[in-house]
Amino acid sequence: MKKTQSGYSTQFSQLEYNILADFISEAKAYEKNINDIQAWLEIAQHYGIPTRLLDFTENPLVALYFACRSQPDTKASVWIVSEKAYEKKFCNAPYLKMTIDSQNIVSTIIQREIVLFGKPAEQNKLLEYEYPWIYKPQYVDERMQLQSSVFMIWGSRRCALTEMISEDDYMNFDNNEVITSDSTGFLCALEIDPKAKSEILKQLDMLGINEKFIYPGLEGIGKTIAKKYSAD
Repeated sequence: MKKTQSGYSTQFSQLEYNILADFISEAKAYEKNINDIQAWLEIAQHYGIPTRLLDFTENPLVALYFACRSQPDTKASVWIVSEKAYEKKFCNAPYLKMTIDSQNIVSTIIQREIVLFGKPAEQNKLLEYEYPWIYKPQYVDERMQLQSSVFMIWGSRRCALTEMISEDDYMNFDNNEVITSDSTGFLCALEIDPKAKSEILKQLDMLGINEKFIYPGLEGIGKTIAKKYSAD
């Protein structure tokens, strides 16, 4: 696989473009009013298509639900990102960023890294964003709204976020509490003992965070009823 100086892989982008094009071709019969590639990318991610997006949520209870809902015998983690501290270090973003500026950055990343993958002359005219950018989705359906969805979109640097950072970028702990400030890092992972998952899900259910909340409509109702009468 060929890489440029910025770590850009043309073969990877071609595959990414083809996957998204195939999804749009099949899905446009069900989403007839969508004409924006960013919205299609978000919908694709939402329905399980591999994309350069990573799902986050602004609701810690939703994050806890997703961490505990599967693989009951496996340890899980809830990853926390301080958006302010992250963007100050990697994106040189002001504390109060304008929504229009954020959307322009997302659009530039999509155009440069996906749409223009085979047109280096046109691609190089666009500003390169090396690190992932955090933003709220443009396309929001009821499920995404209830889940308080936030996306991190990868730029030209193609590796895991943990490979882009140093030990100093992790948040500190004091008496089992996370310390969040500009000087204490922006990322941490809270590990969950597999033995605690079942009880956590029961407590979340008491708070209304369950399948019916996460998946509104018939799907959520079906999952809730099935769980209610399961043998577990």
